[in-house]
Amino acid sequence: MTIFSPQQVMSKGKIMLIAALVITTLLVTGFAWAHKNVNIVVDGSDIAVSTLKLKPEAILAQAGVVLGDKDEYRLSTAKLRNGTTIEVFRAVPVTVTYQGKEQAIVTGKPTVGELAESLGILQPNIKLEPGEETRINAGLNIKAIIMTEQVVERQLEEPFIVIHQPNATMEKGVEQVVEEGQNGIKTVSVKLHFADGKQVAEEVIAQAITVQPRSRIVNVGTRDMISTSRGAQRFQRVAWMEATAYLPTDGSVHGLTATGIPARHGIVAVDPDVIPLGTKVYIPGYGVALAADTGGAIIGNKIDLCMESSSDAWQFGRRSIKVYILE
Repeated sequence: MTIFSPQQVMSKGKIMLIAALVITTLLVTGFAWAHKNVNIVVDGSDIAVSTLKLKPEAILAQAGVVLGDKDEYRLSTAKLRNGTTIEVFRAVPVTVTYQGKEQAIVTGKPTVGELAESLGILQPNIKLEPGEETRINAGLNIKAIIMTEQVVERQLEEPFIVIHQPNATMEKGVEQVVEEGQNGIKTVSVKLHFADGKQVAEEVIAQAITVQPRSRIVNVGTRDMISTSRGAQRFQRVAWMEATAYLPTDGSVHGLTATGIPARHGIVAVDPDVIPLGTKVYIPGYGVALAADTGGAIIGNKIDLCMESSSDAWQFGRRSIKVYILE
């Protein structure tokens, strides 16, 4: 039989006491670690729960929250821990339209994106309306629109440009076409965007001139001097006008013009919107004249020359003439 000394008995007692303290500490620490304060959000209310349970379903049951067949919940943290919020989503009816068909669904998914993923329609080429982050609520109408693209090429006219070349041998205001222009061809690549087969937009992604346009070349007169019986006269422009002749007594009161001066040779009637009254003009074969009269029939690009005799007026008749508008 082994006999322990008093010192050995005392040492053994200390060891057992220390072991008991360690075990007690571990039990207390483990209990504190397993104990969690959890918040439950359900049916518009917040429920605070103190629990030792490890599964969300068990915690919900502890709080008296009953889940329906299609109800779902989400945790605010990756794993259940102290301070986690459990949010319950009650199943509600929604409609989903896809490929032209409308389907009624009861779902507890929290967002449009999660519901679309569960239905297999969360794809890069499918646009969700409303967007995938939208929260699900009762009666929500969801559209899953198939977006497609197509690239086409179009042949468009590329307009030619007009090049004006000054020509000092031609009178100012006179133009002469030297070479006719011709449009070119521009090839444009266009990306068409379709939503459920209906075009909703397009964008140009590339373009190039495949046939160069040919410019229109026009000589433009710059000579602004004309020889008259009164010497050289500088003019602003040249106009071709429909001309007639009248007598001082035609339609006037006491032979006066619209400006109040007597009608005579060297006075012409004009449309003031075309040639302002008071403007001097030069007409080959008639001479320098003053635009000082108007007439009911003189509208637009027309001019009426005052003649001294009826025979002169009759002989002049109606013709197209060149009119120099003098400076």
